[in-house]
Amino acid sequence: MESLHNNLNTNCLPSVTVVIPTFNRSHLLPRAIYSILAQTFSDFELIIVDDGSTDNTAEVVKGFTDPRIIFLPLDKNYGGSYARNQGIKAACTELIAFLDSDDEWLPEKLELQIARLQASDDPQAAVVYCLGYECVEERKKIPNLVLHEGDVFDHLLRGWLPPTTSLFMVKRSALLEVGGFDESLLSFQDYDLWLSLAAANKHFLAVDKPLIIRYFHNEQIRGNFSAKLAGLNIFKNKWGTVMKQRVGYHSYNKFIGIRTSIIQLIRVGQLSEIGDKFTAFFITISLLKFLPWSTEFLFKALVLTFWGQDGYRLLFKIKSAILYRTYQAETN
Repeated sequence: MESLHNNLNTNCLPSVTVVIPTFNRSHLLPRAIYSILAQTFSDFELIIVDDGSTDNTAEVVKGFTDPRIIFLPLDKNYGGSYARNQGIKAACTELIAFLDSDDEWLPEKLELQIARLQASDDPQAAVVYCLGYECVEERKKIPNLVLHEGDVFDHLLRGWLPPTTSLFMVKRSALLEVGGFDESLLSFQDYDLWLSLAAANKHFLAVDKPLIIRYFHNEQIRGNFSAKLAGLNIFKNKWGTVMKQRVGYHSYNKFIGIRTSIIQLIRVGQLSEIGDKFTAFFITISLLKFLPWSTEFLFKALVLTFWGQDGYRLLFKIKSAILYRTYQAETN
């Protein structure tokens, strides 16, 4: 696969490139596109990278006639990292903003992030992120996220991680310097990129305002278990030694405990769907060795093992309702 290279055309008119990678989300993609077209800052191009979709994504995009939209179809499904890198390569601006195809931006997202970057006197500032809403079953809340600015490398190594690429705007030159998203990783690609940027002394800036909406339709256990486990192993080999040296074994073990528990929960969910309770229970018990960091995931795995997906969805709805009421009480 072709590596990232600098093909920046300084004569291009737009100031920002928005990159949306998408795969078989034609029913959700219009919401994301409309949210970009509704931005108060209008000097942008929008590159939609179709990562080998087999649905009617192409027809949906063609239904938008805005000249700022560029449709970039790929010949097969390569994965999110490759798709985003193709968008970065095709961009003709120095600022790149990312949006997942099932999320949406609020109207001031670009305007406020550009203003934050322009107001900074930090010559190393290359990344701007913001807060965002999480929307579960039409309930919106702002998740707890401590905002860090400047050199955030050690914070990232300790497990601090803004939850989605949709929050971010990054200088293209900085992305090119670190090689963009690591296409060898089958998971943890965004975490790896932020670590790579911070390790290269690229500083982060924050907008203390929710500017995106990240949607969760339910908390179904989904995903490629083998790919996520392989991705974690590659990530550990890449960053594990640095984590131990800079922030200590406790932080490293906490990170591994949480991430491994999440991946094993996916496997338990898959086993529950096929009725293999014995193996699901064996994996659930294996989470005991990651206590105390696996406590939440151990409980969820037990629910999946004995009550299946229906029980898990019910638990999720109850938990979401409680968290939402708590959030409302704290913010009113």
